[in-house]
Amino acid sequence: MQIQHRSLSQIFRHQWTSALILLLVWCAFATWQWAEHVHQCMLIRNSLSSQAQALAAAVNSNLKSHRWFGPFVQQQLPQTLDALLAADNVLAIAIVVNEDYDHKYTAGKATEIDFTDSDGEQLRNKTLQFTTNFAVPSSAVNAPSSNDQFKSIVLLDRSTTISQIQREARSRVLVVVLGTLLLIAARFSWTFTIRLAEAEGHTRLLSLEAAHLRELGQAAAGLAHETRNPLGLIRGWTQRIVDTGLQNEILQEQAESVLEECDRVTARINQFLAFARQNESLKEKVSLNNLFEQLQVLLQQDLDDRHIRLTNIGLERNTNILADSQQLRQLLFNLLQNAIESSPADSTILFSVMDSRVPSRSGALRLEIQDEGPGVAEGIVESLFEPYVTRRPGGTGLGLSIVRRIAVAHGWEVGYTPGPEKGSIFWIDGIQAVNTSHSE
Repeated sequence: MQIQHRSLSQIFRHQWTSALILLLVWCAFATWQWAEHVHQCMLIRNSLSSQAQALAAAVNSNLKSHRWFGPFVQQQLPQTLDALLAADNVLAIAIVVNEDYDHKYTAGKATEIDFTDSDGEQLRNKTLQFTTNFAVPSSAVNAPSSNDQFKSIVLLDRSTTISQIQREARSRVLVVVLGTLLLIAARFSWTFTIRLAEAEGHTRLLSLEAAHLRELGQAAAGLAHETRNPLGLIRGWTQRIVDTGLQNEILQEQAESVLEECDRVTARINQFLAFARQNESLKEKVSLNNLFEQLQVLLQQDLDDRHIRLTNIGLERNTNILADSQQLRQLLFNLLQNAIESSPADSTILFSVMDSRVPSRSGALRLEIQDEGPGVAEGIVESLFEPYVTRRPGGTGLGLSIVRRIAVAHGWEVGYTPGPEKGSIFWIDGIQAVNTSHSE
């Protein structure tokens, strides 16, 4: 019964994937709103242009409806222009006859009209001027000419149009902001839901594992009782035989081998009991510096035998953490012992203390033990912390399982990462630091 832990790289990859999806959704939403804004602005501008064209068409049609530009038409034209001036947004209307700027008819703010403009629309600061040239054929006998040339000019106020465009822009910006907030809320809600589901699943698995370990502990206690007594008896009698001495050298060696096997089986039983026993964690303030020095003294003989150096980075004199001292000692001892047995001669084991990489645990610490060995075979990386999975010939496969069980009991995360070039890095993350200070 195992609890599966996702590595930090998987968590970060999952978060970046979800963030990228939301970013793409936001970009699509913002692009849609921009396209809608451009479309609405075009409709607003087209509305004003249509008004200018309609007014110009009304003036042109009025003149074209007469047979010739006679005195009556000239007398009625100012009244017609004044009537058209009453429409919304109209600032001025003008008629120029035969391109003679002195012979023109105007209504409204004629001083703002540029009579030199060519045909079509001309946009200025807050006005739109629409100019058209047209001819009125004359069939009158006394007509002044056979084909009179006219220019009609309509000047409209763009203030309302500009205000509508600005309101439209503000509305679209507000929609994008609200949509962005909604996407952010959706992401946090989704992340919270995922984490809640993971936490509930993690809690259920922890409960199942706790029940399994309790049953395993009871079975282990019975196994120890049934095994240790006869094993102790065998070892005791064998020890007496070895101490007495046998005349046959081969029998003497075989008796000593029995002693060694008895000790080996006893060690395996003790290790199995350590894994199966569900001890409560009695957390207290532990000095990492003192603990590291104790472990270095304890493992110094093994280090010297293999010509291995044990160094540390980031371990300050007063770096204290909250942990069960005995369980933390066992956890680090198992990891350091594995590193020593996996390291080649004349290599270095690095014990590092750094800030936690878990985003939700600011102020926590991360411990790493890095060796220069061959690393972990790819086939067993996923099940490395499961019982009876080992990377060493002759190993029991319980050392890392004990490490993981202690880490879980403390609420820490534990994992493996290949070294930057070679070797292995075993890490424990999320360790609570207390009263951390730096020596001068």
